[in-house]
Amino acid sequence: MLQEVSEVFNNLMRGIRIVDILDVAVISFFLYIVLNWLRESASKQSLISFFLLLIVYTIARLTGMYLTELLIEGLFIIILLGVLIIFQSDMRRIFDRIGNWSFLRKPTPSLSSITTGTVAEAAIKMAENYTGALIVIKGKEEWDRHIQGGIELNGQVTIPLLHSIFNTKAPGHDGAVLLDGNTITKFAVHLPLSTHLYKLGRGGTRHTAALGMAEACDALVVVVSEERGIISIAKDGQLEELSSPGELKKHLDDFWEENYQSSPSSLTKWWQKRSARTAMASVALAIVMWFSFSFQPDTVYRTFSVPIEYRNLQDAHVVLKESVPLKTRITLSGPERAFRTLDPSDLVVSFNLSGGSVEDSTLEIETTNINLPPELSLYEASPDILELTFKNFEPIELPIMIPTKGKLAEGLSLISIQPKPASIKLLADSAGREQDSAYTEAINLNDITESTTIERKIELDKHSFQLPKGTSATVSIQIKIQKENG
Repeated sequence: MLQEVSEVFNNLMRGIRIVDILDVAVISFFLYIVLNWLRESASKQSLISFFLLLIVYTIARLTGMYLTELLIEGLFIIILLGVLIIFQSDMRRIFDRIGNWSFLRKPTPSLSSITTGTVAEAAIKMAENYTGALIVIKGKEEWDRHIQGGIELNGQVTIPLLHSIFNTKAPGHDGAVLLDGNTITKFAVHLPLSTHLYKLGRGGTRHTAALGMAEACDALVVVVSEERGIISIAKDGQLEELSSPGELKKHLDDFWEENYQSSPSSLTKWWQKRSARTAMASVALAIVMWFSFSFQPDTVYRTFSVPIEYRNLQDAHVVLKESVPLKTRITLSGPERAFRTLDPSDLVVSFNLSGGSVEDSTLEIETTNINLPPELSLYEASPDILELTFKNFEPIELPIMIPTKGKLAEGLSLISIQPKPASIKLLADSAGREQDSAYTEAINLNDITESTTIERKIELDKHSFQLPKGTSATVSIQIKIQKENG
């Protein structure tokens, strides 16, 4: 049993490549973003429906439900457009978060515990007096595109300043105050309103704006109800009504520690925030997907028709006979994923004939003769043995003969037809040569009316003769004509 498990493990390790590890890492990173998005997104139900559709497509593909698979593939463009429309705000927020990762974003100002205490004390006092308030504390994400209006202040956070801003007689008391670190940057600001009214409970317009801001970015919003004197906080797309005013200071301190304070125990907090567990779930899901779709340990066999090339036959007097095979059928074996990247048109069986004997020989097709990817090997070839027969050509010199056809016009007589040169040097098959002369293309005497010089090509039997390098196949022919006395 232990030996079988060890064998399976060894086969698994042999089948894993570096690119497979990178593949899982990339998919894990993507899934990590998606799972966090799924957990925090205000569009959870729609996103879950989309993933259910993907699961149905995966099942259809694995089980061979071709009609279902074809239907979903046909609707893919429509689904993609729907996703872009439905999740456009969520996708924009994801890119905002990526842009604000620690190695890309600028350092944020420090938020002291004095500031959180000031905000908490002011909010508690306003709740006791039933004074409505809306205080937004910036997180790590930019918020400029989510807010409208407002009056620049850039003042230090103090209790009197907050009370004066939210005084019912002040012109900007219905808007929100923006805090970036220790500074009140703006007041009388309009926030985006949430469309998820079911989350509001008994909240009014201020609570709708607070929830809308918390859905748009990672800011913390403190909202005080002027009707009920209740303090609520909005964060990560959720609105929570505090059971006691004392809870507010803890929420503010936790937010400060998370966004403004670098803590040596950040790894622990990362785990407590479920980020590490989400990352582990992403890696586990990516591994399962890889085993389901990419890792296929079963050996696959496929047959291809492949050309054969013979290279570096250096002896100029030796050539292969015409009966030499120029194609073969080869069967390759390997994992399915290796065939996905294989281009059959790139396959070729190649033999290097340099330095070999010019005598007839036998070649065997082996894996080393084929340009195969690393994970594929040759299973069989048909034919697997190639019988090569060579022709030996010897240099000879043959006289040039000039055939003619037709006849001269009446009153003309042929004096001579002379080729220049009168002979030509050729390479001739020592075994199959039958010609003793080299013949040019025929001259039609019907076209000759006077003495002239023309050019003609020598016609050779390519199976028996070859032209040496640098030798022209064209010769000049001098034709002399004489007019008869009449």
